[in-house]
Amino acid sequence: MELLSGEELHTPNSFLVMLNGLILGKHRRPQHFANALRKLRRAGKIGEFVSVFVNEKQRCVYISSDGGRVCRPLVIVDKGISRIKEHHMKELLDGVRTFNDFLGDGLVEYLDVNEENNALIALYEGEVTPETTHIEIEPFTILGVNAGLIPYPHHNQSPRNTYQCAMGKQAMGNIAYNQASSIICYSLCRMDTLLNILVYPQRPLVTTRTIELVGYDKLGAGQNATVAVMSCSGYDIEDAIVMNKASLDRGFGRCIVMKNILRPQRTGPGSERMQAMPYFIPDCMIKFLHCQITDDDGIAAPGEIIRPNDILLNKVSIHTRGIPVSSEPLLDSACRPAKQLYKGPEGESCVLDRVALSSDQNGNLSIKSLIRHTRRPELGDKFSSRHGQKGVCGIIIQQEDFPFSERGICPDLIMNPHGFPSRMTVGKMIELLGGKAGVSCGRFHYGSAFGEPSGHADK
Repeated sequence: MELLSGEELHTPNSFLVMLNGLILGKHRRPQHFANALRKLRRAGKIGEFVSVFVNEKQRCVYISSDGGRVCRPLVIVDKGISRIKEHHMKELLDGVRTFNDFLGDGLVEYLDVNEENNALIALYEGEVTPETTHIEIEPFTILGVNAGLIPYPHHNQSPRNTYQCAMGKQAMGNIAYNQASSIICYSLCRMDTLLNILVYPQRPLVTTRTIELVGYDKLGAGQNATVAVMSCSGYDIEDAIVMNKASLDRGFGRCIVMKNILRPQRTGPGSERMQAMPYFIPDCMIKFLHCQITDDDGIAAPGEIIRPNDILLNKVSIHTRGIPVSSEPLLDSACRPAKQLYKGPEGESCVLDRVALSSDQNGNLSIKSLIRHTRRPELGDKFSSRHGQKGVCGIIIQQEDFPFSERGICPDLIMNPHGFPSRMTVGKMIELLGGKAGVSCGRFHYGSAFGEPSGHADK
């Protein structure tokens, strides 16, 4: 390091050097300086997430080491030749080498969005030129998890993929591996306020490499539906869906709703104190309502079928306002029954899945009742494909009135073909063909993003 004269400070070849927004100085040879820092990073002398960006327009060299920057790993290329060789990949497959070894040996490095402006990145090794600096590990890694679940996203209009990234988080599916044996296995650990579980989730016929990497095929959401793209009556306009009643009877789209009803014990000066009581107490004048689903402790028993206005909990409300504090027991006049009823839609029944008794640090009792209710699709329910093609159920038709193929196959649902031209979701049309081909030949098809040249997407 040395001091620069006034003329050297204003020469076109001298660039400002900035570290996380603070000026460090100027350098006569910015490219040489940036390459030296990159060699140190690849050798492990400085952090792997430190980025060096040479901005020719602003005549600055930006060095960034702060947090919050999105960095992606890329394969380093020297003079048109990738640093990763065949023996490296063999060591990776044998378990001898890990990703950190690739990073430490200078074969792979992280680039942020700024340093990518100084790089020429090739998607595939066959597209490498002498000017190429990096190669993508896999082109689909540029997408996140939500976008990676979409088959053939590079054939869709970008807003459709954005819609699917938001709606994919709303999909119903599994929540644990031990759910298949009994939902109680899951509720032993926790009791959610509201939980929706799909009864029969399936692995998608057209999958992607991202689905396999994140394990979405083992614990996924959604179902494979037989779809007919055609007009049927006037109930399918504006993206409405015509559904087959026989498919719904067989369990298509059926879900289980788990709802937690919490009743804490209320305490405080001048307030009432709640506690569970049986419907009969000896030597007590208080009369409690008896219900067939309640046990002797006044709490509804697990496994009972409950209907609207059934008693979930027999409680006694002890009013202490205006009563002097004494060691003598309270009179029966200070107590009155206060039952808790189940409030639900008329005509619908559900099952009391589990009852849990807990207390807080002050010793106040809380009673949690987990209600299990099975629901089937009905008019107005929202459905969506993996391409942002959302719509509501417009009508449910008997299978006898449904169209069928020459083999006698009736679809599960019918969607309007007018949903394709303006949305330009070509990826969905390819998925429809891939799903039908997968059923015919008995194997899963792949539709990873930009995966046709590398074999990760079927043509």
